[in-house]
Amino acid sequence: MIFANCDGLSPVEQDFIWVGEYIDGTHLSEFDFVTKEENSFYRLQQDKLLRFGLIGHHRKFFYETDGTFNLSGSCIEAIYRASGEDYFLTGGLFNTVSRDVIMYKDAEAMGLANFTQAGGGVGSRITQYNFGYKAVLNIDGVTFNFKAIVKIPFNKPIYIALRLVADKELDGKFVIRRNGLVAEEFIAPLKPNVGGELNWVLR
Repeated sequence: MIFANCDGLSPVEQDFIWVGEYIDGTHLSEFDFVTKEENSFYRLQQDKLLRFGLIGHHRKFFYETDGTFNLSGSCIEAIYRASGEDYFLTGGLFNTVSRDVIMYKDAEAMGLANFTQAGGGVGSRITQYNFGYKAVLNIDGVTFNFKAIVKIPFNKPIYIALRLVADKELDGKFVIRRNGLVAEEFIAPLKPNVGGELNWVLR
């Protein structure tokens, strides 16, 4: 189990690498921990994933099969609460119709743009790592499209971008729990097939 057993360090100079851990205990990482050879993201077997996330700087950020996040030891859950009912957007494994991995990096170009001059050229550096998923959930007769992306910017606080769409009108709240306790609640009425978005800073 790579997320449990590794030291949380990237095997290469890149700050973070993505890692997919499979149900059978094996894994695929962006760079092999021994050979340091790069693996294509398209080799990832999403239907066999147990966990997916990032490793680097002695820290581990990932989500479980049920969509619950573990961010450097903190368990993060999302719930939509309406009319006295809790719709568990994470943790409800058997409500999940589909879940697709999301992983990308933000980068900025720097350097000289004069390619004709010796030594000219444009380099780039990664400014933010992003990972998460989009999921279709069917909970008590309501279909939700839920997207959660953890964003790790350079020298800025980590935050989660959350987007929710329901196929029915609901007058409720978006609830975020951290380690089993309510961290924050947001008033979040939903109209059918109209998305709502929020960014939650990890504190």
